[in-house]
Amino acid sequence: MDIPILIQKTVGVRKLYGVTVPDIPGCVTTGETVDKAMSNATKAIYGHVGQLVEQGKAFEIKPSQLETLSQEPDYAGGIWALVSLDLARLDDPPAD
Repeated sequence: MDIPILIQKTVGVRKLYGVTVPDIPGCVTTGETVDKAMSNATKAIYGHVGQLVEQGKAFEIKPSQLETLSQEPDYAGGIWALVSLDLARLDDPPAD
């Protein structure tokens, strides 16, 4: 499944790219480059969803359409990308 993410340049002394995952509330990350932000987004999604699974919390991920999300005023002025997500990876025990 492909999950849309929004990458926006942050304002401040340290130039970073902030990432929002609209379909997974509370899942955010940053990166020093767009590439690093996308890589960190993948890690953040797996980490966030993994914690929900460990805590036994119910969740459902229904990817929104980019066309719909891009119309939202809160999501203006960024770069949209898709992150490929394989939830079956959460079933695999961590490697030692």
